Parts: sequence; C-alpha cells; structure tokens
Amino acid sequence: MLLLAGCGDQGPGTTRDQSGVTGRVHLGPQCPVETESEPCEDKPAAGSEVTVAKQLPGDSYSGGEVVARTTTDADGNYRVAVAPGSYVVTADAGMSCELMDAQVEAGAYSTVDIPCDTGIR
Repeated sequence: MLLLAGCGDQGPGTTRDQSGVTGRVHLGPQCPVETESEPCEDKPAAGSEVTVAKQLPGDSYSGGEVVARTTTDADGNYRVAVAPGSYVVTADAGMSCELMDAQVEAGAYSTVDIPCDTGIR
C-alpha cells in the first residue's frame, strides 16, 4: 500500500497539480526614448519558453535541475504546475531575461512576472 501511495503523488489531482508558478513575460524597453507624456509600455513576449529550475541552496538566483518548461500564450502569460519548493524562473525572450526566484506553497500558485530586455537604448 505504501508503494501505491508513493506512485500516486504523480497523478492528476495531487498537490503538484494544485501548486506551481504563473505570471507574464514582458519585453522592454520598446522605444529608445520614453517620456511621462509619451509612455512606451513593455510588450508581451508571446511564444517564449519559460523554464523553472530548482533553486540552489544559498543562492536565490542560481538554478539547478530544470523541473518544468512551458510556452507563453499570445499575451505573454504562462502557468506551470510544480511541487511546493524554491525555484528560479526565467524565459528565452529578447536579448536576455532576468532570473526570478519563486517560493511555491502547497495548494497555491506563486505569481512571477519575468522582465526581458530588448536591447533598445
């Protein structure tokens, strides 16, 4: 019976399916000059790959083993199920994206927006 309970943690309806990371990947800047009267909003990074890796002990922005990947929708949004724990989340949009830390609690999704640099200066 213990063996079956251990295997059951991988199926639908488990804590892993009820917890994870969600957010938006955005690209900026979009204009070489931005003023208060003429703002230049970041744009969503549609179709970008988001990577979730285990956070290495002692370094909140250093990722270890990749545990999940997903792709953003047309609005740059993503949602990926992972078990509770500490993670580093990033994406592959623009010239580079920031490494973001995420703390995932059981039964909840942690919101992590990922800013990516377009290189426009």
